[in-house]
Amino acid sequence: MEPQTVEAEGFIINQGDIGDYFYVVEDGEINFVIDGKVVGQCTRGGSFGELALLYDCPRNASCVAITDCKLWRVDQTTFRYILANNTATDQRGVIDVLKKVPFLSGLDPANMNKITDALTSVTFQDGERIITKGDVGEVFYIIREGTVEVSDIGLGDSQYVDQILKAGDSFGERALMTGDVRAANITAKGEVSCLCLSRDVFEKVLGPLQDLLDKAMTKSILVRGNRLKVNCNGPFP
Repeated sequence: MEPQTVEAEGFIINQGDIGDYFYVVEDGEINFVIDGKVVGQCTRGGSFGELALLYDCPRNASCVAITDCKLWRVDQTTFRYILANNTATDQRGVIDVLKKVPFLSGLDPANMNKITDALTSVTFQDGERIITKGDVGEVFYIIREGTVEVSDIGLGDSQYVDQILKAGDSFGERALMTGDVRAANITAKGEVSCLCLSRDVFEKVLGPLQDLLDKAMTKSILVRGNRLKVNCNGPFP
């Protein structure tokens, strides 16, 4: 980890650039800006820049110093090493969260462990845009702590009321299933901790998602069928 100072109005990250560092704020205030619009802020003790390092994708926002800032930054290799160790020590809690996700809950323990090992933890600050409507979907999220607001939901003529998602809820699964564009904006309400997984990593770990979904559905049908059979063979009044 190395220190960095940035003067007021200086750019720390430019939207669209390739990520090279993760940042922690020791002192100062920073705006998160997407397409010229301020969508969130970060202050002392906050952090940012992790998604681009995790998935080698372009920065989704610019980060601009409001005041003179003192930062600490970590390069991509070190950042991934730290996350890998943290994930390994917290595996049991992660599995408990995964079991709440409908299309993952039917996985056998071996595959559940594979997904757990591939997940990474990301923290978003209050007001930070996690998903922008119209962007191509590549990352799936599970909320571990906190709440998010889902707004401007729908594509074309179909529109829906805003929603609030909380710990244990998930979003962005269409990114894994279809790779379609995002159908809503999703914004952090307060600090939010998420587990995330990219489509590319998911398929490298477990193969094409559709095969996995088909197997999970077949297992679910067989379980329900066996329960029905037991009930039908029981004594009748």
